[in-house]
Amino acid sequence: MESNYLHLSHYDRRKRRAQGKGNYLYVRYADDFVVLCNGTKAEAQAMKEELKGLLSTMGLTLSEEKTKVTHITEGFNFLGYRVIRAMGRNGKMVSKVLIPEKAMKTFQNKIRAILAPERAHESINAKIIALNRLIGGWCEYYRCTSGPSQVFGKLSNHIFRHTAHWLGRKYKQSMPGIMQRFREGNTFRTKTLTLKMPREYTAKYFVAKTWHNPYTEIEKVQREKDRMKRESLFSYDQLWTGNEDGQTGMDHREEVLLRDGPTCAKCGSTFHPSEVQIDHIKARARFKNPTDADRLDNLQVLCTACHRAKTKTDLKVLSRVR
Repeated sequence: MESNYLHLSHYDRRKRRAQGKGNYLYVRYADDFVVLCNGTKAEAQAMKEELKGLLSTMGLTLSEEKTKVTHITEGFNFLGYRVIRAMGRNGKMVSKVLIPEKAMKTFQNKIRAILAPERAHESINAKIIALNRLIGGWCEYYRCTSGPSQVFGKLSNHIFRHTAHWLGRKYKQSMPGIMQRFREGNTFRTKTLTLKMPREYTAKYFVAKTWHNPYTEIEKVQREKDRMKRESLFSYDQLWTGNEDGQTGMDHREEVLLRDGPTCAKCGSTFHPSEVQIDHIKARARFKNPTDADRLDNLQVLCTACHRAKTKTDLKVLSRVR
């Protein structure tokens, strides 16, 4: 069967090329795959029909809408990357893996969603954490492409501009005031967090190594399974936008910890900052305006045990008042 040529040895590939025939390279991730062919378009079309028939024997159907036969100079998208053959720096044609325009636009839309005007009431620290997660995941995924620095620089300018305007809306300050208060170099920071821009991620290059097909060398299959780890594709699913469900926001937590340190106001013990809670001295339910409860003079640091004990007491008092 012709599709067996996907798994030929290096010697057999050279033999086919000497006979004027094309060879094939099969790359798969889950149910997405691409077949590369260095032969003619007719050979590529024949392989497509061969695979279509092979999949039908497994009860699967090759999607005509999602299947494309194209020349490498026109390029194709695979797993969120743009693969194309174009002119290189030395004036020769080379294969490139690029960041697609669609991926950049989707990323910019997610940044604008996190920094939307209607979200100006949310915590700046929560926003920086959400942005750092999105930026870090996206840039780590695309830093292996060909020359990502230019794209990362462009996106950094986009993020800087939108973050500045979001801060201006939140604190009702002019740009000079925002820059003086939060700017640090080409990014923004609070007392405890710094926004990490895409330009801080450098390109990552891979060194070509001898490749062995784990599907055809039976004796190496188990060893390859133990060695190989499938990389995770970048996904926007369950993306956190920086909104907080808790009663005390990250900005208040930062201010109280800087003021009092991670020392419990009840038992006097000192803990790691992650082990303490920020508590309302006077319960929120006792305020007519809940925002008044979040004043710094009504916030204190409690350890987990003391916080639980105080919460039980507060609930009993509130139940008697009602």
